Amino acid sequence: MACAVEARYASTEESFVDRLICGEERAFRELYEARSGEVYRLARRFTRADAEAEEVVQEVFINAFRSIGSFRREASMRTWLYRITVNTALKRLRWRKRRREVGDGAIEWTVDQRASPERRAADREAMAVLERALDRLSEAKRTVLLMHEVEGLDTNEIAQTLGCPRSTILTRLARARHEVVASASKNGVRL
Repeated sequence: MACAVEARYASTEESFVDRLICGEERAFRELYEARSGEVYRLARRFTRADAEAEEVVQEVFINAFRSIGSFRREASMRTWLYRITVNTALKRLRWRKRRREVGDGAIEWTVDQRASPERRAADREAMAVLERALDRLSEAKRTVLLMHEVEGLDTNEIAQTLGCPRSTILTRLARARHEVVASASKNGVRL
């Protein structure tokens, strides 16, 4: 059965989106294989638990499959999936907060195992302080900070993903950085 979507887009991503809209199973597999790692990494930053991040990934791709027809092509497929991921992860966190559940882990930070035992202990202490500082941020500030500093998205991509003006992203990012640095300084950690 032929797809009714007109192939009017020349770029690879646009023709890929056409394949998705047509319901091509192989295209969905390709999308999952290409983006599931990024989606998992972002979800893990929010949920702080492997099992929950995996559930978020499943929900994201189910939601993407169900709503591909509403993809407006104004954003990239990556940005669209990031938006679904952020919304899904935040929904899960709000649900967990309402249920007063506690996550099973913290953000995974790495410590240089080649460093001296004293240095590794100091690094672990600094990471614990940083994690507590991140926990104290509002959901909006934490989201922007993680997307920018950890995931490496630029402020335009974050604005597009979250559906708000770039100026709002810049403000949240600046305030989040300030609060984290102030909190760390208060605890004797220099960032």
